Amino acid sequence: MKSPTRLFCALFIFLSALVAPLPAITLPEMKAVESKVKTLVAKNMPAVVSLFGEKSSGAGSGVIVSADGIILTAAHVTQGNEEMVVLFPDGKETRCKVLGADYDRDVSVAKIIPVGTYPFAEIGNSDALQPTTVVIALGHPGGFDVRRTPPVRIGRISMTNMGGFLVSDCTLTGGDSGGPLFDLEGKVVGIHSSIAETLTFNRDAPTSAIKAHWDQLLEGKRWGKPGGARAELKGRIRPRAVLGGVFDAESKEGVSVKEVQPKSPLEEAGIRAGDVLLKLGGEDVKTSEAVTAKLRESKPGDKMEIVWRREGAEQMAEVTLISQIEMMKRMGGELGRPSRGERKPEPESQPEPAK
Repeated sequence: MKSPTRLFCALFIFLSALVAPLPAITLPEMKAVESKVKTLVAKNMPAVVSLFGEKSSGAGSGVIVSADGIILTAAHVTQGNEEMVVLFPDGKETRCKVLGADYDRDVSVAKIIPVGTYPFAEIGNSDALQPTTVVIALGHPGGFDVRRTPPVRIGRISMTNMGGFLVSDCTLTGGDSGGPLFDLEGKVVGIHSSIAETLTFNRDAPTSAIKAHWDQLLEGKRWGKPGGARAELKGRIRPRAVLGGVFDAESKEGVSVKEVQPKSPLEEAGIRAGDVLLKLGGEDVKTSEAVTAKLRESKPGDKMEIVWRREGAEQMAEVTLISQIEMMKRMGGELGRPSRGERKPEPESQPEPAK
């Protein structure tokens, strides 16, 4: 990878323009983040592989998660194949056997066939992620390219549970499916699943959920409906009302606003980070869950009265709610392309195995 320092700085500046502003950060803190990114990329890059099917058109990315060659990838990448070609970033080639698959979670496990010791990345705890947590995405966008190593994309977690999936604003596109999402400790916390409506609105299967069925996946068990998770998620990207903010600690009086996204209903109302929300639509809100519940009852286009407190003084404004997709567009998202390997027959769903 050429000039990692320049690459990281460019990525940070570019993506900062697409998402809500980060909290104030000092130069030493910035350097500490840069150091962590450079360390995790150098350590884990060799484990990020490209996969190609021979019996079907399945193709995508994957990550080796054990020294003996266990690969985590997306189920729609391995679907229709019992063996696949594995390409390492340095161009070396081998083969793997497809083991188990959870089609509902869109995750699959494969095992490199030749016995050996392989570079691998550790699996982390995706349950520890929070909205705004910084994450790093690796993969092979557009497929394997011998002229470059997997590009590094930096972003943040947008949602921790959207139908059981993580959502991040890391820039992903076709070919990234099955690739890893890392936390800043260099642990795999997600597997790229659905490269969705915008390049910066993408879903990952959380590794903590994957580990719940780890033994069944290694045993070769397969369950769920191929394509079902992706189709279900697509259906769930219905117009959903949002305010465009991140909410922090609850208090006796209301919910603290941690961040306000640019061009959002909150910003248009004049609300700033540090304000405390007291009421939404005439109802008291004392937890972030109460805010989410109130928005779930609403739809884009609805008008909602907001009451908040700043420096002891209450203020009120009426806002018009917008959809999540509209919010992403305002933040600079572009229409993305679907992942490769989607046109496959979909057999009947199989029941989830017992733990």
